Amino acid sequence: MIVCQCLATNEATIRHFATHGAVTVADIGRVCGAGTDCGSCLMTIRAVLDQCRDVELDPAHHRVHSIAFDPIVVGT
Repeated sequence: MIVCQCLATNEATIRHFATHGAVTVADIGRVCGAGTDCGSCLMTIRAVLDQCRDVELDPAHHRVHSIAFDPIVVGT
């Protein structure tokens, strides 16, 4: 799923950076630019980060794109 339309950043990219230390929306913006243009994706980025934190992925043992995740819930 594309998360940031402005920079064509997908969910797998956000998850990748989340498993490698990005814990805030600002961190994601610094590492890949997502969320730094129009801002319409900020809530989705936050939801992806929250889900990654809740799942506590181990980047040494899991490839981000190979894991089935629950649907992203935005705005709750």
